Amino acid sequence: MTTPQTQPQTQTPSALPAPTWLLRTLGQADVFVNGAPVVWPARSAEELLWYLHAHPDGRYRHDLLSDLWGLEDTPAAANRFRVALHRLRAALGCADAVTEVRGRYALHPDLLAASDTHALHGALNAAYATPREQEQGLRRALAAADGEYLPHLNGEWVQQARETHRAALVAAHLTLARLHCDAHECPLAAQELVRAAATDPLIGEDHHQRLMACLAMTRGRYAATEHYRRYRAYLTREIGDTPMPDTEALAERLKGGELPCVNTTFQPVGSPVDSQTGKSGR
Repeated sequence: MTTPQTQPQTQTPSALPAPTWLLRTLGQADVFVNGAPVVWPARSAEELLWYLHAHPDGRYRHDLLSDLWGLEDTPAAANRFRVALHRLRAALGCADAVTEVRGRYALHPDLLAASDTHALHGALNAAYATPREQEQGLRRALAAADGEYLPHLNGEWVQQARETHRAALVAAHLTLARLHCDAHECPLAAQELVRAAATDPLIGEDHHQRLMACLAMTRGRYAATEHYRRYRAYLTREIGDTPMPDTEALAERLKGGELPCVNTTFQPVGSPVDSQTGKSGR
């Protein structure tokens, strides 16, 4: 009597969990997959990642080839792109890390959300219940922001993104300065204004006036005057201009010992109360 053989059961393999990503772009360029740093198999794969990160809405292949490698969309160039794309997806541990919709390539939304720039812009645009919650949210985002966007790369495409993220950094520091000023925390307000001016010396001149006033209140007239002289020298050297008359007049008053914030919060002449951003209002 023969015993019927038991047929081996076939099991459908379960889907692998999506990897955990972390992208650092401000001050450094690092990628982590499941906590481990990515070792790039080729420079082209890394370049493709950062190019797509700088264009979160995605780009078509012909634009990518031209901007990134200066190539026309020929069969040879298209093959180079396919190889770089394959290597990038493999390095990130997920075929869906780069999506393609009607010829437009983009990073997966989860990958974009894992970057420090996403955290920065999210903190700026979030709704907060209290000023203290807003301060904490901005500080968390700024904790990972320690410099320029992708400092190791050059090119017009990265410069455009760099300016966008630099403006966000400036806005975060200016917002923190306003929050501290409203809370009469003068040393902290001055600290954030110093950081904003260091990130972009050509922020609106009203912010330099605020910084001069804060320095006069917290460090004395000599510190305020030194900042004014440095700012004036920068304008002369870099753009061939001079400070506005209101700024010069404020500097003279501060030299004479005026403390502009003793009785009320300092407001530059003609500036809106909650001015937070900007390229010069000169």
